[in-house]
Amino acid sequence: MKDQVNKLISNLHVFIILYALYTAWVLYDEHSIQVTSLEQEVPQIEQEIDSTQKKIKEIQEFLKKTDEYKARVESVAKNIEDVQKQLPQETNDSQILTFINQEISSLNIKDPSLTPGKEEPSTYFISKEYNFKMKGTFLQFLILLERIGNAERIYNIKSLKILASNEAKRGRFQVIDGEGVLQAYRFNPDFKVDRGFDKIEEIK
Repeated sequence: MKDQVNKLISNLHVFIILYALYTAWVLYDEHSIQVTSLEQEVPQIEQEIDSTQKKIKEIQEFLKKTDEYKARVESVAKNIEDVQKQLPQETNDSQILTFINQEISSLNIKDPSLTPGKEEPSTYFISKEYNFKMKGTFLQFLILLERIGNAERIYNIKSLKILASNEAKRGRFQVIDGEGVLQAYRFNPDFKVDRGFDKIEEIK
């Protein structure tokens, strides 16, 4: 019995080595399984990385052009504001009625009636309407509209209706009845161009 114990003790190192090898094998096998699992996830991770890098690049390119966009927007905004400021700051009914009546009188247009109407705000300006009625030949109406179009102040003929008049012809020209709405414009002090720079700064 003593010999067997001694023999077992003498071979103990072999069992220890075998146990260590077995443990190493188990750990290696577990590690191999983890590596295999990670390797299978690599393509998806790489795809996500590529997608993220692409988005980052697009954002960086956009931010590089921010100053250029700002300059363009500022230029357009200033042009709009410059044009807007060319409009008068007020609508003077007396001056407008005097101008139109003088043109009507110089063209010998008959039975003129010009009445101030409502004022209507818009984005860039505020317009005021003037309702008119008068009698004249087609040529007289054309010349009147041309003079209104060439006036220093900006006017617009919102509507125009012409009908053959019951009045006798003036020589060889047919007399027509005309009525419509003329618009005059003034500066809108409440309007300011939105540059949108605040939104760009938020992105940054």
